[in-house]
Parts: sequence; structure tokens; C-alpha cells
Amino acid sequence: MISRKLIRTDLNLLVALQILLEERNVTRAAERLSVSQPALSKTLQKLRDSFEDELFTRTAHGLVPTPRAEELGAELPKLLETVERVLGDTDFDPLTYCGSFRLQLPPILCEALLPGLIADLRGQAPGVQIITSEVSPDYQDLLKKGEVDFAAFVAYDTDRDIHAEPIATLAPRCYMSTAHPLVDKDMDLQDFLAYPHLRLYLPGLTRENGSMVDDVLGQYGVHRQIALETTQFASAVGVLARTDSLLVANAGFEEGGLYRGLIVGRELPAELQRMIRNSSGGRRGKMSLMRHTRTSRSAPHQWMRTLLMKHLSGAEPVEEMRQLSAIESSA
Repeated sequence: MISRKLIRTDLNLLVALQILLEERNVTRAAERLSVSQPALSKTLQKLRDSFEDELFTRTAHGLVPTPRAEELGAELPKLLETVERVLGDTDFDPLTYCGSFRLQLPPILCEALLPGLIADLRGQAPGVQIITSEVSPDYQDLLKKGEVDFAAFVAYDTDRDIHAEPIATLAPRCYMSTAHPLVDKDMDLQDFLAYPHLRLYLPGLTRENGSMVDDVLGQYGVHRQIALETTQFASAVGVLARTDSLLVANAGFEEGGLYRGLIVGRELPAELQRMIRNSSGGRRGKMSLMRHTRTSRSAPHQWMRTLLMKHLSGAEPVEEMRQLSAIESSA
């Protein structure tokens, strides 16, 4: 509970007290505070009245703090630093910042994002901790409560106080094992449909925001055989490496090193690309980085947002996971 004394206290008095403690000289303290000496003398008297203590005694060598003033001097720096941080007057320095950010991400985004992000943080902000979990159905409520700082998911029907920033992505690729019969073939739609497929999906999406590839094929009365649906890209790679299955997913994974030698990516058949371009997206959300508006003026959160967007767009995590990726929410 806030006391009456605190309500009546002028924070400027505490700032003046800290400067006096540092300078031990009224003239120098007045210069730092940009006030006249008489004005600072009046401030000192207010401080004495407020703390019911002389605080300083004058000597030939300047001001000497009383025991009470020395006690206050031990607490004031931390207090004023906290006030500055609350007011947002301190410069944010990632190199010295210590804090954690809680992210909710689909598994496929973790694969694309985290290696580069953590490596970047080791050099830029070694005191930052990243805590990730899978996207939960109530992620918007968690953002509002401050229990989650950022969430990446397909943005549709977001509340007004949730800011969704679309993630730029690369066109999807068709992945297969390095020994697949189509590796060295100019793949057409018939080839594409001749083999079983793996499908990545995002838990919690309705069929309306499901797989772009299957929706487009369905518009033309064509279907592919789905042998496995999973949220785990690593598991899908293991299946690809041991079978003749295909997987539509975002570009970039074969260059990342983790799966080099196991899978290769090829362009989607030209006919399928035309079908996708000519299809109507309907009411489809886009894979977006989401945050609550309460963090809009937070320097650490704005810095982390910029870093996340850099790695999400650069590592090309997931297509709008809906729009056209294979990750696309479901390929």
C-alpha cells in the first residue's frame, strides 16, 4: 500500500540528494542540477525536513554526510536506477542486458530459427535466455497476460490488441532422399503424384487453414496419397531418407547443414506452380510473428522483435504455413 508520505515525496528531492552525496559540494551539485545555489539550499532544507535529519554538515572541505545520509546513499543508486528503467530513460544495451524471452513456436519454426538465433545472441547479447514451447490454443491470452512474449502462428481472427507481423518466406520445395528416382529428373505433376507424400501440419488449425497444396489440387479434382502427417520436420526427414516419399516444405533446409547428405530439394512441378498462382486463397491467414501491444514501447522487446524477424525471414522458417509452403501449415 502506498503511504501518505510517499505520495507527498517529490522524486526530484531524491535526485538532488544523490548528486549532493556524490559531489559533497553545493556549488558543483547546483551546476550538475542546472539550478542556482540558493535554490539548491532550499532543496536541501526540504530534504532535512522530510528525513528529519541534518543529512550534511558544512566543513572547510565541503559537505560531510551524517550517518543517516550515508544509509540513504547506499540505497539511492539502486532506487533511482529502477525509476529510470520504469520511465524508459535508460539506453538499452543488448550486450549488458540480462533477461529472458518466452516464445511459442511450431516445431518446424524451431528447426529453422533457433540455431541461427542462439548463435547470434552469443555474440550480441550473452545474458539473454530464450525459452520456447509449442503454440498452445490460448496463445493470445498468454500474450495478453505477459506469460508469453512472442508467438509465431497463422494469423487469422486475432484480437485487436495482438499485433501480427507477416513473416516473409521463400517458395516451397519438394524434398526427397538423395537416392530418390526423381532426383535427376525434370519432375512433372504426374511424377509428383506417383509417390506417397508426407505432410507437415500445425496443431490447432482448422481444415480451412490447412494445406494449400491439397486445397489447390482438390480444386482441379486431383489428390495425392498422404502416407504420414506430422508436426516434426526431423521425423519427416528420417522417413524421407529411408523411403521414396516426397515432402513439400520451405526452401532452405538442405542448405542448413543439419540434413545435408540426407535430403535434397527440387522445384515443384511447373504445372502445380501455375495451379497455385491461379487459385484463390480464400480466408487464409499468414504465418506471422505476434506480440501484445503492451510491449510496443519496451526497448528489449523491440530489439528482440527485430532479431526474430531477421532470422525468421532469413532462415525462411515456414511459408505462411498456409499459403503456399509445405510447411505451409500442412503442405
